[in-house]
This record gives sequence, C-alpha cells and structure tokens, in this order.
Amino acid sequence: MILEVTEVEHYTDSLFRIRTERPRSFRFTAGEFTMIGIPDTNITRAYSFTNGPGDDYLEFYSIKVPNGPLTSKLQHIKEGDSLEVKERTSGTLTMANIELGGNLWMFATGTGIAPFVSILRDPDTYNNFDTVNVAWSVRTSAELDAYHDFIKDILSDGINNYYPTVTQETPRQGVLQGRIQEHIANDTYWKFIRPDSDKVMVCGSMDFNKDMKNLFIDTGFTEGSKRSAGTFVQEKAFVG
Repeated sequence: MILEVTEVEHYTDSLFRIRTERPRSFRFTAGEFTMIGIPDTNITRAYSFTNGPGDDYLEFYSIKVPNGPLTSKLQHIKEGDSLEVKERTSGTLTMANIELGGNLWMFATGTGIAPFVSILRDPDTYNNFDTVNVAWSVRTSAELDAYHDFIKDILSDGINNYYPTVTQETPRQGVLQGRIQEHIANDTYWKFIRPDSDKVMVCGSMDFNKDMKNLFIDTGFTEGSKRSAGTFVQEKAFVG
C-alpha cells in the first residue's frame, strides 16, 4: 500500500513518529508489526503499529539510525509525502499467543514500547486481564515524551500501573532511575510477579530480551508462540 503521511512529530534528535491515512479495509491485531519503507527505494524494515486496531489512522514510532539504509531517508519524511506499508502483518506480542487472565506485565526498552502502545489502545486488553502494568526504560527523560503522558493517563485509574525509568540522567518527578533488571532485582515490582497469576510481554534490545527471557523461564514462566499460548512472550523480530 502507498499511503499519504498525515502527521510527523520529532521528539529528540533520534526519535520521531509518523502517522498515515488508513484504508477502511486494512486489518491488524494489536501488538503486530508490518514492513514499511519509502516508495521506489526497495528498502523496508519491520515496524510495530502504535495505533489501536480501531483507529482511523496508522502510526509508527522510529529511531534515527546514523547512515541507516531506511531511517536516513525516513527521518526527512513530511506531511503529504508517501509511505509504503505492506499489507501482511505478523508478530508474537498478541493476545492469541499469551494466556489470558490475571495480571498483564509489559516490559520495554526504547522504541520497544511501540507494540505496547497499540495494545494499550485496544479496549479488549482491559477485558482480558485483572490489571495492566507497563515498565518502560529509556536513556533520558526526553525519550519518554512520545508516549509518556498517554501511558500515564490511561493507567492512572488506581488499578493499573506504569513504571517509567531512565538510565543515563537524574529522572524527573514520577520517573524511576536505573535499568528494569535492577528494579526487578530490588523488588520494585518483581515481588508481585509470579507465573500462577501473571502474564509477561517483553520487547527491547537483544540483550534485554535475552536477560528477561532467562529470568522469567527460570522463574517458571512458559514461552508462548503461534503454536501455543504461554505465560511469557517476546518480540524476536524487533531490536531497539
């Protein structure tokens, strides 16, 4: 599909968001990704949707990779330009791959928050679990700007929880400091998580995904896939 870009917003020197029109016939599941690119370049990369399945637009969150084959061009895209969006969608971070019920935990680093924003925008998410909890780690507070207020507001009902954290500066009020793994080790929220009552989704860098998988599998969680639902799932197609 060749779609018109309707909105572009840059948050830092390395992070930006793109919104496009959405054909009425286009369908996807919250948590999935697709391939996007600049028309006529033959270069595409996997991007998770950040819009909800019911929204009338498509949205993608991107990092600017120095000399990146796609992002070196994509970062200059403007409203009114065209974006190529493949119609095939995929991904493991969906409700079909995880057991429902209990407490849902979503752990993300950097732009790994993208699929979780889509999941948070899907009303069915809150019907499938008792509580929804998000821990999002970035380097600096400015890197939270794209979705911090949205996540904080949607999870501020006294039932669900949001744990933003920064690793390379003193955080602003309401934001933790340090890596997610450190907060797990210090029982900031880990003491509440156990495989008989909690479900876990993970999306981040390769090292982060590996650390978290080892931790949860060692604790008794089972990894879900398209073949069978589990109590833990990660997005292997994403690195960010």
